Amino acid sequence: MKIEKVLIGCFYVFALVLGACESDDDNLPSVEERVANAVDDLRDDLTEPANGWRLDYQPAPGTGLFYILLDFDDDGQVTIKSDVPDSNGEFFEQTITYRIDNGLALELILETYGVFHYLFEKDQSSFGGEFEFLFENEDGDDLIFRSKSDVGNTTRLVFTPAISDAESLLSRELATNFAEFNTLNSQIFGGDPPVQQLILMDNNVSIFWSIDLEGRVIQFDLAGTGTTIEEVLQNNTVALSHTTGYSFLDEKLILIDPATVTVNGEQFNINELELADFSVDGEAFCDSDPVPTAVYNGSIEGVGSIRLQRSFFDSGGLNFQPMTDVPYSVNVIFVFDAAARSLAEEGSIFLGFPDAVAFVFNFGLVSDTEPANAVGFIIEDDQGNRKTYLREFEVLSTLGNELEINLLDSFYYSDTPTAAEEEDLEEITNEIFQGGTLHVSDLPADGLDVFRLFNTCNQYEIFLVR
Repeated sequence: MKIEKVLIGCFYVFALVLGACESDDDNLPSVEERVANAVDDLRDDLTEPANGWRLDYQPAPGTGLFYILLDFDDDGQVTIKSDVPDSNGEFFEQTITYRIDNGLALELILETYGVFHYLFEKDQSSFGGEFEFLFENEDGDDLIFRSKSDVGNTTRLVFTPAISDAESLLSRELATNFAEFNTLNSQIFGGDPPVQQLILMDNNVSIFWSIDLEGRVIQFDLAGTGTTIEEVLQNNTVALSHTTGYSFLDEKLILIDPATVTVNGEQFNINELELADFSVDGEAFCDSDPVPTAVYNGSIEGVGSIRLQRSFFDSGGLNFQPMTDVPYSVNVIFVFDAAARSLAEEGSIFLGFPDAVAFVFNFGLVSDTEPANAVGFIIEDDQGNRKTYLREFEVLSTLGNELEINLLDSFYYSDTPTAAEEEDLEEITNEIFQGGTLHVSDLPADGLDVFRLFNTCNQYEIFLVR
C-alpha cells in the first residue's frame, strides 16, 4: 500500500540530506503537499479492495460485536452494510459521504448519518460508538484506526479486506428475530434486559440469562435440571456469574467469551448457538390477554439440540418474600403505566388521590388492624395528617419470582372515605393489577432493597422498597 511507501521515502530523503550536510530544503515537498499526498494515499488504500472492508466493530470493552462491511469510492461516498436491525432495518445498507482530513493525524470522518452515528448516540452518547477515526498504520493488508474521542481505553478498529461473499455472513434475519424477545418488557430506568431460557434438550438442563439486545451483552444468571421453572427450582440450581459480549454471524449467536456451565457434575461448553427455526408461538405470560412470545430452535456443537425461549425468571426476584413486620412501600410516583408515565403525575392516581404520598403493598403482614395482603395508598393532607386506604388481595400462586394475586372486594380504611374515594380505590387497583400476574426482579440500588413488579398483562410497573 502507498502510505508506508511515502513515509519510507520521506525518511530516506531526510537521511540523505543530513548525511550530506546540504541545505536542499527547497527541493522537499511543502507541508501542504505532503499532507495532500498522505490524504490521497489513504483514499487510494480505502478504495483499493475489490470487495471493500470487513469490520468487527466493538464500540467499547465489554460490549458485543457488530459485523459491518464498508465499500469506499473515489467520489467521497461509502456504502455501509450492517446487521443492526434498529429503525426498521434502516442501517442494513446505506450509502453516505465520508472525508479524510488531517489534524493531529489523518482522520477518516463518516459525514452523513448512518449506523456509526446511531451507535454513537446510544445510551445518551455513552455507549462508546464513534464516527470519526484516526489512522494509525498498516498491518499487512489491514488498515488500523482508533477512535478519535475515546478517553482511557481507546477503541481499535481493524479494517480487513472483505471476501467476495462477505455479505452472506450478515445475519440480519437473526438480529431482527431477536428483537421479538424484547416484547412485554419493562421500560422504566432502562428496563430489565429480556430474559431467555436456554434449554439443552438432550440433557434436560435449563440456563437462564438476561440479554442486552442493543449492547449485545449476555449475563448468565442460573442453571439447573429441568425444562420448566418449577422443575428447575425443585432441583439443585447453580448460580452463574459469567458475562460476555456476543455477535451475530452466519445465522449464529457467537459468545465473545465462551461459557462453561456445570450442572450435576456434567460440564457444558457454550461457544456459539446455531439457530434456524424461529417462531412466535412460545409461552404467553398472561392468561387474560395471552400474547405468544419468541422461540428459537437450534443446536450447540458438542452439546446437542437446544430451544431458546422468552422467560421472566430472575433469581434476584426470589428474594421478594412475605414481610410480617412492615409492608413494602414506595413513593407514589413510582407506579407506572405501559407508556412509562407515572400514574401519580398524570394518570389515575393523580386524578383520584392527588394527595397520596406512598403506595403500600402488604405481603404477609402480621397486624391487629390491617389485612395481611393488601394494596393501596397513604394520603397526607396539608397539616401532615395521614390516612391509609387499602384493598385486600389473595395470593393464588407463587412460582419462583412469579406472583399471581386476586383482588378482593374487601377494604381497609384508617379513616372514613368518601363514596368517590371508595370507587377510585377499586378502579385504580383494578387498573394496576389487571390480569393479576406479576413478575418480580431486583433493582440494584445503593443501601436499599428495591424490587420491580412487572405486570405482564398490561405492562405496568411498580417499584417497592423493603
